[in-house]
Amino acid sequence: MKRISYILTLIAVVILSSCEPQMDKAPELGSKPTGDFSIDNTDPNHIKLEATYENAFIVAWDLGNGMKAQGATVDAYYPFSGTYTIQCILDGKAGQTLIEKQLTVTKTDPELAQKPGIKELTNEGVGRTWVFYHDNPDMDGAYFYMTANYDWDEFWWDPVADDCCSTPEISEDSIRFDLDGAFNYTVYHNGEATKGTFIYNDEDKTLQLADANLPYFEINQEEELLNPDAFATGLFKVHTLQDDQLWLWQDQTSDDYDYGWMWVFIPSNSSGSD
Repeated sequence: MKRISYILTLIAVVILSSCEPQMDKAPELGSKPTGDFSIDNTDPNHIKLEATYENAFIVAWDLGNGMKAQGATVDAYYPFSGTYTIQCILDGKAGQTLIEKQLTVTKTDPELAQKPGIKELTNEGVGRTWVFYHDNPDMDGAYFYMTANYDWDEFWWDPVADDCCSTPEISEDSIRFDLDGAFNYTVYHNGEATKGTFIYNDEDKTLQLADANLPYFEINQEEELLNPDAFATGLFKVHTLQDDQLWLWQDQTSDDYDYGWMWVFIPSNSSGSD
């Protein structure tokens, strides 16, 4: 009996021991990342950034000019004069560390205003206002018209000639481009000015307009002449961009629309300068 009692006691001890919580050793996280970064502004518009750090495995940047980057070294472009806040974010096992510095760019890149397309669009940066080309001889005076979606040179319809839509409301509208501290544009419509920023890509021949849009036609007889989804992108193909003409085209193709639209402008005076 004593032996049986001893065995039962031993089994109880084993069972109780197995029920006790087992504590794992806490992982070694180490220290939070530490570091700094240097700013080389020998070239006032092309800046070199370099981070030095410990305990980090990711180095990310917010360049303060709308751009982001990753890596210990970064070549950053600041085309416009101004003050920018640069953030370097170090990520490690033990957390994240933010390093922040101010960069002052003393002058706008002198080469910017001479870049192809930018030069003509902005009149070498000082600003150019474009108005509708009412007497466009290539299209019998059409300055805003429908084209084939497969060929922007295939003319389909001129709503102005048919006295369609709200043409008097937009016929005197204009759009101005300049480099006054940013890639700026201003649309003047019915006496009101709406400002935005633009991106011009000379290689792809595209013009992206943010925050506003081109002069437009409104609803005609409850039918929208423009595909609102396409128009809202603000992305246009540049058909022609010279000192004296600006032609912008947009594909309006969708399930409900099967054409494109062209806008034709000239500078606000016949000399092509503003």
